[in-house]
Amino acid sequence: MASSKNVVLSENLQKELINITKKEDVVGAIKELLHRELLRKKNKYTFMVKNFEKKYHMKFEEFEWKYKDQKMEYETEKDYFDWDMAVTALEDIEEELRGIV
Repeated sequence: MASSKNVVLSENLQKELINITKKEDVVGAIKELLHRELLRKKNKYTFMVKNFEKKYHMKFEEFEWKYKDQKMEYETEKDYFDWDMAVTALEDIEEELRGIV
């Protein structure tokens, strides 16, 4: 959890944050930048998930059920872990996006 200590930003940094985000205050600007970064990450992981779904012609849950008790080849196993990470990251990002409001 982040510290609740006050952070002092230079006047130039505050102006730049407001200029970049077009928000009226620094807190709103910081929230906007966090929102943008989370959306960027969401797009990255969504792209990964879509590529795996296209490659294996199924959703992750189906893939996991199908291969759960089988010995996988290296590439399939690597895809499994990467796909699982992407799905988990998307869930975490959705939660974080709800918390920014």
